[in-house]
Amino acid sequence: MNPLRLLFLTVITLAGSFASAATPVPFAVERQRESFVSGGRRISVETFAPRAPGRFPAVLVLHSSAGTLFGKRQLEQFSQSLAEHGMVAFLVRYFDRTGTIFAGDKGIEKNLHVWEDAVIDALDFAAAHPRVRRESIGLFGYSLGAFLAVSVASRDARVDAVAELAGGMFDYLGGRLRRVPPTLIQHGTADQRVNIRYARAFEREARRLGARPVVHYYPGEGHVLSKTAIAEASTRAITFLQAKLQRAR
Repeated sequence: MNPLRLLFLTVITLAGSFASAATPVPFAVERQRESFVSGGRRISVETFAPRAPGRFPAVLVLHSSAGTLFGKRQLEQFSQSLAEHGMVAFLVRYFDRTGTIFAGDKGIEKNLHVWEDAVIDALDFAAAHPRVRRESIGLFGYSLGAFLAVSVASRDARVDAVAELAGGMFDYLGGRLRRVPPTLIQHGTADQRVNIRYARAFEREARRLGARPVVHYYPGEGHVLSKTAIAEASTRAITFLQAKLQRAR
């Protein structure tokens, strides 16, 4: 299937699923546009924070290879839900670092290390943010964003938890993964866009390093999860991140 068509179908499937992913919702949410500089480029960020005094754990939300061309509203809904549950969510447009709108496989191979650096700069931004408890920062990534979450967490000890969906470990990290924080791995067993071997390779490597990832494979589900499966995956991600970040360090 054409990747662009696949991503379009993903958006249709995800629509409306994130907003009600987890209940109850103890916090009202305030939202603002912010930015930071990475490699001389300005990176846009949409911030979703609990409308309450004090500092909170933070989660960087990393989009797929579709950027925000498709699925932006669903990522915003997911970020909103994170904030409703007591976390500051940063929806990071890391493609701004390379001026990318949509990334195919060749573009990913060319730019993945630059995007990793942009996400690390996003960690700097989050750690210095006045609403954030800097010792409690996690990453959520979908598809390409999930691969980046895994690789950045391996490099940067500030990442306290990772929830990755439909991703895995870049091939170059095989045997070279440095660290694995508390991690949730979720993947459809019939994924034809990102083969489940990437998730399983990451799971094996994580266990080799002594980590104990929480793993949930969805039988028969593809890269485009069903409405029921994506609702379950979203709930698992929010619950996992909330639990791990509230007690981080």
